[in-house]
Amino acid sequence: MISRRRRFGSAAALALIAAAHPLRAQQEHPIQSAAAVVSPAPWIDRVYDRITRFFNARVRAMDSYFAQHEPVDAEQESQLRVRLWLQHEDSELDFKPVVSTNLQMPNLERRLDLYVENITQNLLPGSDPVESDTRLRVGARGDLFRGGRWAVTRDLGVGFSHGVKLYAQVTGHFRWYWRHWEGVASQSLFWNRDDDLGGLSRIVLDRKLAPSLYLRLQSAAKYTQEREYWRTSQVVKVAWVMEEQRHYLLASAAVFGKNRIVDEYRSELTYRTRMWRPWIYAELTPYLSFRREKDFESSPGVRVGLDLFFGGTPRL
Repeated sequence: MISRRRRFGSAAALALIAAAHPLRAQQEHPIQSAAAVVSPAPWIDRVYDRITRFFNARVRAMDSYFAQHEPVDAEQESQLRVRLWLQHEDSELDFKPVVSTNLQMPNLERRLDLYVENITQNLLPGSDPVESDTRLRVGARGDLFRGGRWAVTRDLGVGFSHGVKLYAQVTGHFRWYWRHWEGVASQSLFWNRDDDLGGLSRIVLDRKLAPSLYLRLQSAAKYTQEREYWRTSQVVKVAWVMEEQRHYLLASAAVFGKNRIVDEYRSELTYRTRMWRPWIYAELTPYLSFRREKDFESSPGVRVGLDLFFGGTPRL
């Protein structure tokens, strides 16, 4: 089982290059389309097309059960994402497969006013999404208030992981701009059967340093009634996007705390490159961590992985 320190390089890169919206309404940079690339090995593309068609056909078939008199067709393809990670640290070698989905089911969402998603909730910046709870969630999301740079939203629903678990969340956020900076401050209050009541405060600052160079500063604090202590994180990230988003280099430094006491220092350097078309990526992440449980002695490690997208629009 991979520990909390095993960082997920692709999620960090997505968060950095995207705009800093705390509710996942992020401005990402779509990559070059598959049609613009000439394939030297057609059999790989045939395998990809068959998996994509099969996956989207099954999702549409499930969604058709919820159609009313006028069925709604999905505007975008559903997406299946498979991530395979191999990590070496402290003479230990670990393998971790991760599967996530983005399902396009407009008939279900229209009839029941629901959304269907598989996405991590209320993570501290710099946390490891591989270990986090990525249960399938079905719920109702909407605005309680939206005006200008202010917004308040609510989520209500259930998650499916080792049984059905209820959850509810209210989030307020404020966006501002100052010179070359864009900032978002957010406050979430949530309840679920695992953590009872909890809250997450977060500030994100983004700046474009150059046409292909991005900076992100993050600070956050989280409290849950079940754990009865505060967790904090401060993260600095710099990304360099190369060759029209075919490659990037991401450097990050993070400090984690528990009840005002520093718990861990961590630095990473991630190189991510497109291996095949715009739907197979490879990553290499050497990192160095200093943990209080080890008297802050250095623990070097390296993580390599493959990231595969089936359907939808892959993102760098």
